[in-house]
Amino acid sequence: MKTTFQSTARGWVDGSTQTLAARAFRTAATLVSLPYSGVVRLRNRLYDLGVLRAFQAPRPTISVGNLTLGGVGKTPFVGWLADYFLQNAQTPAFISRGYQAESQRELFARVDAAPIAQTAPNGQNSPPSQSVSTLPSTQTPRPATPPIAQFQHFNDEARELALRFPTTPHFLGSKRVEVAAALVEARPDVDVLLLDDAFQHRRIRRDLDVVLLDALNPFGGGRVFPSGFLREPLVGLRRADVVLLNRADLVSDDRRRAIRAQVERFNPDALFAEIAQTPRFIFSRRAPNIAADAVSANVPNNANDLNAPNGAPPSNDAISANDFNLANLPNGAPAIFAPPCPARLVREEFATWAETRRGGRFLAFCGLGAPSGFRKTLETNGLTPTNFIAFPDHRAYSASDFASLAAEAERIDADAILTTAKDFVKIPESTLGGRPVFALGIGVEFLSGETALRALLAERFPKRRER
Repeated sequence: MKTTFQSTARGWVDGSTQTLAARAFRTAATLVSLPYSGVVRLRNRLYDLGVLRAFQAPRPTISVGNLTLGGVGKTPFVGWLADYFLQNAQTPAFISRGYQAESQRELFARVDAAPIAQTAPNGQNSPPSQSVSTLPSTQTPRPATPPIAQFQHFNDEARELALRFPTTPHFLGSKRVEVAAALVEARPDVDVLLLDDAFQHRRIRRDLDVVLLDALNPFGGGRVFPSGFLREPLVGLRRADVVLLNRADLVSDDRRRAIRAQVERFNPDALFAEIAQTPRFIFSRRAPNIAADAVSANVPNNANDLNAPNGAPPSNDAISANDFNLANLPNGAPAIFAPPCPARLVREEFATWAETRRGGRFLAFCGLGAPSGFRKTLETNGLTPTNFIAFPDHRAYSASDFASLAAEAERIDADAILTTAKDFVKIPESTLGGRPVFALGIGVEFLSGETALRALLAERFPKRRER
């Protein structure tokens, strides 16, 4: 596994690196984290006392967040919640801060369907974004699917969610109270707001607070950043209604019990559940002039329909043609890229796809906060990579990155290149160096607590009687 600055820095913070310089850094970091931790405690206390005000959103809200820095797998669970409400004939919408989104120069950006003008904080008209036209109140809006290329100026998580939920509204912006109001004004059919990464964003009131812990590093070393990986002290767990232990399948039963006991020390009343992240789909792109077997030997008829159940005909939400281009790449992009052309987004069932590929030669890469989780997922499913390259989290891939990946795939004679959905949305072509690129679409599998969580959701988020 290629060593990155991020992995080196992690060793300095978590104590696994024992050099003199690393020990000195941890000592100095502790002096910084103590006052920072005090400020965070004071801020939370002021919200608890009502001195700092939390505002009610115009629709019921669920916050999905975490206590630690780095990836804990929030986005797949946000997708699970969206699926739950869609299956319950309710309309969810996503709200996120939009970390590293270009459009954060404006008040908010929006991911749904047709362009309209939006207003920036200074009152000036800003460039068009995505929205839907208003329909009579007796109709349920069903916007046409926008090309995935329209999402390229949004952040990683928004583009990943757009793969699975291309017509579900997703508004992004740091002022989430204002963003929520704008979303509901534009989409009055929405029933529930899903706040991604909002546990520490207490200005917007929520009806359910969900905290995810990564079983591989649940408590961030027990120290607040920069001397540890906690965003806030562990006492913050007291605010959680639900605590989900993610990647619970990757640790022993004894370790899972120990983590639960630690959670119950701070919050014995929270619903505790255990989940695993399992591959459900495989995403790839197929150019119109490429035969089916050049991408996959077994693509189902509804492979381009991201919402249809197995065997169902494509719905109106199917993605059929996505106009990818190289406009965002630096000058001098290497010849590994084919000329820009419409590419079809293909979704396959993971189990069927992997059946004939286990034991193959793969180059795997990702830009995640916790790359080890992705690698273990591959290994657990018989897709052990010949080489694994970990880029820094939220990597903005350049043409030279793609050229390096193509060269490495050729060096190891890889059959294919594997990555995450979060990274896949940044790749402009269906192949790198002539080798197909596949992305794992991760789903959530409950190991415990699913029945109780569904009952809690049904109790707190009943269907609206009138639309």
